Amino acid sequence: MTDDVGYAVAAARRLRPDFERADLLQHTGKTIVIGGSTAGRPAVVKVLLGGDPFWRDKFVNEIAVCRAFARQTPPVAVARLVDADEQAGVLIVERLAGRPLAVDRYPAGPLPAGVITAVVDAVATLADWQPPAPLPRWWDYKERLDRYRGYGLLDDDDHHALAVLLDMTGLRRCFAHGDVLPGNIRLLAEPASPDRVALLDWEFAGTYLPGLDLALLWVLLGATPPARHVIMSRLAAADPPTRAAFTINQAMVLTRELRIHREADPGPWRDQRLAALTCDWAAFRTDILHPTGRP
Repeated sequence: MTDDVGYAVAAARRLRPDFERADLLQHTGKTIVIGGSTAGRPAVVKVLLGGDPFWRDKFVNEIAVCRAFARQTPPVAVARLVDADEQAGVLIVERLAGRPLAVDRYPAGPLPAGVITAVVDAVATLADWQPPAPLPRWWDYKERLDRYRGYGLLDDDDHHALAVLLDMTGLRRCFAHGDVLPGNIRLLAEPASPDRVALLDWEFAGTYLPGLDLALLWVLLGATPPARHVIMSRLAAADPPTRAAFTINQAMVLTRELRIHREADPGPWRDQRLAALTCDWAAFRTDILHPTGRP
């Protein structure tokens, strides 16, 4: 821990000698995040740890997204880029005030209706933004369908139903955050409004089928029923290809979360979430994928 903190502070100061460390915000196996200041202004330093090619690609992508935001202002609040070095694996952005939407990946308690609406409005607005430079397509949906059938998460009927929907979506892709976990959503004011909701951590940002961020919120905020109502209300007037894309994203997120939790060590939190996800997946297959019964 101490060695990583020292390494991160030294890396930040090579890029910005005026960086002053304040507090440790996050330390994982892939990155370390430290709060502090540059030129007397609050800042956050994120430093890549290790040489895993997957996470290096994501780190470089996050820097590219932050540079895109610096060239063209996005329609949601984001942390302003201070400085970055792709080769050294260092990203420095301004430190935003406020609080996270929730700390847990799956918030258990209720969330205010106004906050839910503001968050949904923010991620939906983001989907209409056109980046000033091309960004990656992280998901090959056909490959993902085939892979999840191979895992046993999709049976042949599920795979066929989703493949039909995929054909309906056409070639349209939208910009998405890609990882709108509650901890990556910052409420800058209360009551929240779309322009007071900030999104953090852009490693997985890129172009996806429409509705990915909404689908992820639909899954993660399942314990807050109004969230699903707000999301589905927004989609009610969408055209069939957009609704088909959202449905595919729902399936991709649900099956991914099922896989993650099945592979996690048994425990109360894991068992509770897995039970809820299993119920969601069963209802999704019955009500959406096969509403008239299986062939």
